[in-house]
Amino acid sequence: MRTLPLRMAAAAVAIAACTTLPVHAQDTTSDDKSFLKEASEGNLFEVNLAKLALQKSQDPNVRKFAEKMIADHERLGRDIKPLAMKLGVKEASSPGVGDRAKYEELKLKSGISFDRAYVETMVKDHNDDLKKFIQEEQKTTNPDVKAVVSKGEATIREHTEMIDNIAHMGGIETPPMPTT
Repeated sequence: MRTLPLRMAAAAVAIAACTTLPVHAQDTTSDDKSFLKEASEGNLFEVNLAKLALQKSQDPNVRKFAEKMIADHERLGRDIKPLAMKLGVKEASSPGVGDRAKYEELKLKSGISFDRAYVETMVKDHNDDLKKFIQEEQKTTNPDVKAVVSKGEATIREHTEMIDNIAHMGGIETPPMPTT
């Protein structure tokens, strides 16, 4: 008779352990999902702005950078898509609200004014994105997310170095490069 309460207590502990583990995993997955959604929106923003730069810029460095943005960010989008789908994250159909406003602002500019505004936007965006990728890579416990983020971080780091160099040639200040 004494074993019945012990078995019930053991079962209760096992049930409690099982119910607390998914909650922790769900929190991590929720953060990962938010990151992937934001990254998907960011990719669209980068591609859209790069296409605008190819229409408006006469600066060969800006045009070369824009061409690289289109190729690399479309590839990043393809890399992220299967994992996002697996985690139930819908593919972004448009950039975030702030990004759409920035696009509309740049669309009104032309010539040197456009180039400067585009470079300043890309410096800020890539430095911010690099910080986010570094933080997500350190924070996530999902190995699939970590692999995609690590690959994306290398690309974003390359873009950050490239746009920072273009900015320096135009006398535009840049923040210190984010580090791991």
